[in-house]
Amino acid sequence: MKNVIALTKRIMRLYSRDKSAVFFSFLSSLILIALYFLFIARIYAESMDTVSALSENAKSFMIYSQMMMGVLAINAISVTLGVFSTVAKDFESGRIDSFLLTPAKPRELLLGYFSGAVIVAFALNLFMWIISAVLIGVLTGYWVGAAASLHIAAILIAASFISCAIMLMLTAIVKSSVALNVISGILGTFLGFLCGIYMPYSNLGKGAETAGSVLPVTHIAIWLKRTVLENVCSQLKITGELKTLLIEDFYSAGNIGFCGLNVPFWGMLLYCALFALVCLVVAGVILRRRMKR
Repeated sequence: MKNVIALTKRIMRLYSRDKSAVFFSFLSSLILIALYFLFIARIYAESMDTVSALSENAKSFMIYSQMMMGVLAINAISVTLGVFSTVAKDFESGRIDSFLLTPAKPRELLLGYFSGAVIVAFALNLFMWIISAVLIGVLTGYWVGAAASLHIAAILIAASFISCAIMLMLTAIVKSSVALNVISGILGTFLGFLCGIYMPYSNLGKGAETAGSVLPVTHIAIWLKRTVLENVCSQLKITGELKTLLIEDFYSAGNIGFCGLNVPFWGMLLYCALFALVCLVVAGVILRRRMKR
């Protein structure tokens, strides 16, 4: 256990010192935030005028709250991949061979990498959520409820585990640390469209919705957005058909099932967990083989 803790601390320190890895980790999130402030938020606000007479502050509260849920979903992927660039560097430099000469076992190395990435991804996402919730509250006068905030924090833990499992497999396949940094910057932008974060599926069409339904990050984003929008609608006294319209059509926070199949949302969350488990097993097999060479 001491070896795992030491390796976990090491990967956390290395990530925090690698400014390029940190920058590329947040690049896609910064792009998303910039796009929202430049024109996407205005489009949402103008569309809401046709269905609701909410005040400007109320509209901003709803738009930016759900926007941050999309940012957090993408962050769980991009930050994790940035942390795992350390794994690729260890193989490239041959440092992994040095670790194998110590009492640390291969499974302890993998567990150290994985746990370090989970802690970093969750801590940074939680910090970003706290900061954004405070800013949204100060600017709009509305605050996300304590229960909803705790629920979001719990979802971020699950998102960190799922994202780390998927990205560890990608790291094992790609191998190059430079390629991983580039992918980290591009992947978030690509996922922003497929997961209904930039624009709702009602604008993107059924093809994008079907493709997005295969990706676990889509259902994580839906889970986060549904949680915050339920709280927002409760505070703004939005109910009935208008609530359904806003949550499902405007913000793509309704359950989309799997490839057109009407799978319940709990089933999609189970799919995400199983998908992550398979990725984790595959990553472990590939990395252990590379360690033996």
